[in-house]
Amino acid sequence: MKIGAAISPYQHFGICGCDLPDEEGARHLQFYEEDIRAAKGLGLDVFRTGIEWALIEPQRGFIDKRWADFFARYLNYVKETGLEIWLTAHHFTNPKWIWKIGAWESKEILAHFKNYIEFILINYNRNIDYLIIFNEPEIYVYLAYLRGILPPYGYLAYKHAKRAFDNIREAILEARDIARSYGVRATFTHPYNKYIARNLRHKPVAWILTRLSPTTLDIAREMDIVAVNYYVATEVSFGDFENVLRPELLLDLRKYKIAVTEYGIATRNEAIREAYLCHMSTVFKELAPEAAIWWSLLHGYEWGLGYRPFFALLDERRRPTRLALNMRRILESPPRECGDVPSRMGLEWRISLNE
Repeated sequence: MKIGAAISPYQHFGICGCDLPDEEGARHLQFYEEDIRAAKGLGLDVFRTGIEWALIEPQRGFIDKRWADFFARYLNYVKETGLEIWLTAHHFTNPKWIWKIGAWESKEILAHFKNYIEFILINYNRNIDYLIIFNEPEIYVYLAYLRGILPPYGYLAYKHAKRAFDNIREAILEARDIARSYGVRATFTHPYNKYIARNLRHKPVAWILTRLSPTTLDIAREMDIVAVNYYVATEVSFGDFENVLRPELLLDLRKYKIAVTEYGIATRNEAIREAYLCHMSTVFKELAPEAAIWWSLLHGYEWGLGYRPFFALLDERRRPTRLALNMRRILESPPRECGDVPSRMGLEWRISLNE
């Protein structure tokens, strides 16, 4: 199993030029050489990073050569450092101009996204070990059209959400075929979640919710690998929902060729983080994923929550955390006893314990 860590452009790069206000993030584009050397120094095998479409194509049909050349240098440096590159093409952000054509609700977006994918493959294919076409389609549509914290800031706009979701699925399949024509392995990240219930009376509700929830798992099986992001399960009780840590539920996917492209826990308590990693390592031993990629390498912005949640392997001063220094040892030779992790954490898994 390859061991890795992830970042995303909007959350960590420090500049976006996209359809959201720029965030400072971790200023990775300023310090990328230091960050990448640190990742290699921690014994990581895989670096999941991304390209920002809005920087590459700030105006419809216009490629910004400065940024195109920068990303060529950037990806060359990662590769020369000895890390595999799992490259995300779309991670929740878009060029501003796509909203003039209806964005993901319009069929016109498919041709533009196809051209963008072609650009990536023509220019960077030698440095891409996996092309991650789209990050968490279900979550993107939920945040943009149902919860309203991403453009177009829709709230319970179900018809708009369905049109966007259908177009994104089509775009992913088209991009996969393009990648294969270049000999590049392709996938996208599926946000794996299950509704569960402890009370027998609620188990039918959990089953129905799982069956009715929009999912991309069906097309994930058509990729070169099933890439899943997994954090928590959703427990149903008395009309309420609670996030719970249940690492073992990943084993339901053992029949697939799988990579875990995001997992992690937000806390500065290193004992809890190491206990969580230990529990995950026992799952990975049975699941045998091609890669396990921690979210995240750097401390950055978290969607709708700011900078408080702490997932990172490197702290704000770019110093390795205790978890980072022990990660490879724990994953390769987990302790017999993993220690306690608060399983019923509610939203605290995203809001840094003991900060």
